[in-house]
Amino acid sequence: MKASIVLLSLCLIMLNAKKYDSNWESLNSRPTPQWFKDAKFGIFIHWGLYSVPAWGPKGSYAEWYLNGLLNNDTARIKFHQENYGVDFQYRDFINDFTAQKYDPDEWASLFKKAGAKYVVLTSKHHDGFCLWPSLESKGYNSLDGAAKRDLLGDLNTSVKNAGIKSGFYYSLYEWQHPDYPENVEKYVDQYMLPQFKDAVERYRPDIIFSDGEWDRDSYQWRSEEFLAWLYNHSNAPKDVVVNDRWGGETRFKHGGYFSTEYDPNSEAVDEQFFIRGWEECRGIGKSFGYNKNETLEDYNTSEELIRLLVDIVTRGGNLLLNIGPKADGTIPEIMRKRLLDIGAWLEKNGEAIYGTRMNRLSEAENIKFTLSSDRKVLYAFVDNIPKNNLIIKGVSPEKDGNIYFLGEKTNLNWRMRKNNLVISISENILNRISSSPVYVIRIPVLPFLDEPDINLVIKDDSAKITIVEEITQNIKYRYGFGDRVNLTKEYTDFVSVKEATMLHIQAFAEGHQPSYIKTIPINILNKNNGLYKITYKGQWNNCSEMIDGKPVNTETVTNFSIDLSYKNDFGHRFIGYVDILEGGIYGFQTTSDDGSRLSINGKIVVDNDGLHSKKTVSTEIYLESGMHKIQVDYFERGGQESLAVNWKGPGFDWMEIPKFKLFQTPD
Repeated sequence: MKASIVLLSLCLIMLNAKKYDSNWESLNSRPTPQWFKDAKFGIFIHWGLYSVPAWGPKGSYAEWYLNGLLNNDTARIKFHQENYGVDFQYRDFINDFTAQKYDPDEWASLFKKAGAKYVVLTSKHHDGFCLWPSLESKGYNSLDGAAKRDLLGDLNTSVKNAGIKSGFYYSLYEWQHPDYPENVEKYVDQYMLPQFKDAVERYRPDIIFSDGEWDRDSYQWRSEEFLAWLYNHSNAPKDVVVNDRWGGETRFKHGGYFSTEYDPNSEAVDEQFFIRGWEECRGIGKSFGYNKNETLEDYNTSEELIRLLVDIVTRGGNLLLNIGPKADGTIPEIMRKRLLDIGAWLEKNGEAIYGTRMNRLSEAENIKFTLSSDRKVLYAFVDNIPKNNLIIKGVSPEKDGNIYFLGEKTNLNWRMRKNNLVISISENILNRISSSPVYVIRIPVLPFLDEPDINLVIKDDSAKITIVEEITQNIKYRYGFGDRVNLTKEYTDFVSVKEATMLHIQAFAEGHQPSYIKTIPINILNKNNGLYKITYKGQWNNCSEMIDGKPVNTETVTNFSIDLSYKNDFGHRFIGYVDILEGGIYGFQTTSDDGSRLSINGKIVVDNDGLHSKKTVSTEIYLESGMHKIQVDYFERGGQESLAVNWKGPGFDWMEIPKFKLFQTPD
């Protein structure tokens, strides 16, 4: 506990003391404030002029109403003309956006009952209408319209008074601004940045959700400049939190926490997501803005939303759940009911949600887990309670620990059977516990150790391995080398290695569970290691179109890294051989934005091709020992760019293919 307090204090000192330069390297070094990672559940609010028509085709975003009118969306145009007439302009909705029943204190009370720890209101969506008296949007904001009040400011005050973190959403781009996109530099310099800074200075947000970033890169938005100002000079709290939407190239890469949208099972989630923190945002229905075209079957049930929250939190993320108020300021009853149901569940089970950590075993046969911040309590989330025995695989409670359902203090009888926890479920217990979308069982456990901190120095034809040892605990380390895990040696001092191999090492200490086994490659390379990398420039729809073009560069590289000096519209072909030491089943995987494909011995085994956001595709094949030709094709067309190539095999799980396993020729 003392170590946690010291760590928190150090993080706060870093946030308060360090000055950040206006470049991504410096800005990305800022840790995501811990309050955000601990909060787990927030409320998103989409409210604006689009709340007047409150209409979109089923499955669409109602807040994109104006975009539909501007881009010949026949369904929206037909609805608009039939209900408002041919000459009625979108901006005229300002006279009907009255907010006459808006009660920010009542909203804040509802959010508190829902168990939300932070609130994010749309200060300005892509239509450009502001919910505060922005000087840059004179005549097109809530104070100058029928509402005649500072909607953002009023809610900000009420939410903070309720003890909830408060922030806002802000769209970098607009659909109808006279300077955009014709004069982006003027738009950013004289309109967007002054307006954005004004909202920060007025409301001192705890969190900022930037959006609309995809239309330009972060250089054109001057995002690095804005964030350096935010962290160093603005009056925002020093632990202000931001997301990663700051330019067409920044998602899952730059800024603050990583943000997914209607993508709760995103295969893009990796170690960096856990380090930075991540958040899934979505509506209770499909639309963010209120869509009166959605009916009961279009909304998620309370049970589905609670299970969604559990799924995201057990995988280390936050849920930002959106509501869409009506134009008069009332929150639709179905949304209120969903929030109150979530709040009732959290009132009973919040101990297993707030402030918890992702357990190293996040799921075992449909049972999900979180871990208390001190690592001494494991929480198991169970959808259905079986009769007689509940078996939880791979879990070892602390000896004589009291196990019970949250909300029910009666201790459960349990025993260990091999490596599995067996909890006795009597008929009396089944009759006593109330029905729940997800049941939570509290299990005391021995805290596990962190993975060893390894200092690896490779020089010439040898490597020196040193463990950065914990001085506060009596920890011992066992290690071994080779493709398969074999911990046969005990660490006493630095270790020297003369040839390429895999290092496996694990920490042990009395009163703790051992750490995960850490596996790292010892990449002592020779002149034959590497891959041929062929680079192309252009715009394509798939990898085949790319390789039909003319290469612009050929070089030798040591891994499957893409060249980030190319901002957009480029691609690579990597050609080489992979050394298979032991015959068996091997998995290969690419994660890419946009398309990629991986071939073994001339046959495509991973097809992740085409235009798409970050996506992972995996497959397994049998390979004999020896050299096998490997080829990876990758292309990027606008927006984000990323490529990761991983494998798994006999005795090891998914990891990057070690450099020492890759060769230019099969000799």
